[in-house]
Amino acid sequence: MWAVPLLLQIAAEDWGGLLDAADVARLRGWAEGVRPATVAGVESIAAPLDERLSQREAEVIAQIAAGASNKHIARALDLSPHTVKRHVANILDKLGLNSRGQAAAWWRDRQASTRPGTLA
Repeated sequence: MWAVPLLLQIAAEDWGGLLDAADVARLRGWAEGVRPATVAGVESIAAPLDERLSQREAEVIAQIAAGASNKHIARALDLSPHTVKRHVANILDKLGLNSRGQAAAWWRDRQASTRPGTLA
C-alpha cells in the first residue's frame, strides 16, 4: 500500500459530522492497522540516530531495515528512485558500511540500544 501517509493524514482529520461516526472509526482502524508494519519505524525517528546522518537519511535507513527496496522507499517518501539511490550510497559511505544488510543491522542495533528499558 503506497498511500499509507495519505491514509494516516485522512484518518487524522476532524470530519466534523461529514462522515458517519462508524465510518470515521473504520478509517482510523485501517490507519492504525497499517501503521506498525509500514511507517512506525520512520515516524518514531524524531532526530537522526547518528549525527552523521541527515533526517532524510535516517528515514531511508529505517525503510531499508524494514526490507523496502529503493523503488518502495521512493514511493513511501515521495522521492525519485535516483535520489533514494544517492541517499543509500551516502548512508553506506558515512557509516563505513558495505551493504544494505549491514545498514539494516546497524539501524536495528541503534534502535535496540536507544529504547528505554533495554540493556546496551
